[in-house]
Order: sequence, then structure tokens, then C-alpha cells
Amino acid sequence: MINKWLHINEMGGDPWVLPIWNAVIEATKAGKIDPVPKEISELGLYISTRLNILPRIVSRLNTEGKELFLASEHHETKYESAVGKQGYVFTIDDNLKYNLLADIDSILFELNSVCELMSTLFEKLYSHAGKYIKKNRVGFEIRKVIENAGQKADWFQNLDAHRNFFIHEGSPYIAIDISKGSGKYDLIIMKQNLKSFNDPETFIVLSELDQIVRGFALAKPIIQKALISLFSENL
Repeated sequence: MINKWLHINEMGGDPWVLPIWNAVIEATKAGKIDPVPKEISELGLYISTRLNILPRIVSRLNTEGKELFLASEHHETKYESAVGKQGYVFTIDDNLKYNLLADIDSILFELNSVCELMSTLFEKLYSHAGKYIKKNRVGFEIRKVIENAGQKADWFQNLDAHRNFFIHEGSPYIAIDISKGSGKYDLIIMKQNLKSFNDPETFIVLSELDQIVRGFALAKPIIQKALISLFSENL
């Protein structure tokens, strides 16, 4: 039996949820809404934890990508593959390779998870404020909020598609795009062992993954503002 333990302090650095809770508390004090139930409050902790995990994974990916490109920068031409030409496979340190693969999986999983948690919070807070949204319409409403603020929301669908494949259907393979020469390498994340890159559905590049991360970063304050406004209007 567990009869003695240590709780670990969870005071991370991302305050995204705090202004939302402040608006909720003020609306509650003013008697405009009932106190939020525990299940909604706990969603805030879940979201904060994942928001604090994400920058660590991004930092690791950036470091691992730089190490990979540095390790491959002075390769011999016999390792280069091209259309109609199959080069030798290039060997890198296994720890670097598998840490990179693990972090590719991790960033897709954590991003998707936090988006799902934010969607749940969005739906539950709207319902708590008396503005009900059908569960199958929550994603649409969030995308509309993002697009109305002048930001693109296509990253959300891209994230969902890539996450579903790599978590449920397959594992990532990696290669290095050297098309633009040294200093401009990009990481190719393949969905199968490819001999050509004519079909964009079969791979994703690191710069595209970066666009998904940036899209999420731009959407965060927009969603936050929408939820604050939801309760500020009730005061």
C-alpha cells in the first residue's frame, strides 16, 4: 500500500488559463453565473501542464535537428539520393535518431492533446455561460473564432491528420532534404520508406511541423480572449 508520499509542485510557466479563471471568478462574484464545477477547474490544470510540456519538446526538437544537420553536413556524395539515383544510407548516432523520432511523436501527441483539452474547456465554459454548443460543432466554432481574428486555422486539420497516422497507423521514418544545399537542410518525416517525394500525403517536413506549432501559438491568445469575453459580457 502507498501510505506515505511526496507531492511534486506544479507551478509551471504558462499562465494561459489564469485570465480566463479571473473572468470566471468575477462573473461568479457578480452572481451572473454559478461556480464552475470541479471537472471544469481540473481541465485548467490539465491544459497548463501540457502547455508547460510543449516548449520543452520544441526545444529538444530544435536541438536534435541542428545536431542532425551538423552531423550530415560534410557527407560524401555517395550518400546522396535523387530522382533515378539511389545513394548509400547515411548512418547517424542511434540515440540522436531515436530521440528525434520520439520527440516527433511527442510534439504531435502533446499538441493534439492540448487542443482537445482546450476544445473541451471551450465547450464546457460556453455551456456554463448558457451558450450551448453541440459537441460535433465545437471544432467548427473554434476555427471560426480563429479565422474571425484574421488567423489561418488549417494547421488544426493538418495536426489532426498527422497525429492520427503516427499514433494509430504507422511510425515515422526520417531523411534529410539537402536540395537547397548546406545550411538550408530540412528534416523529412516519412510515413513509409520513400524512393521519391512526389506525393505530399506521404511525408511531412520539419518546417511544416513548425508551421503547425506557430499556428497553435497564434491561436492560443485568440481562444483565451474569446473565453474571457464570454464572461466579461455577463458582468
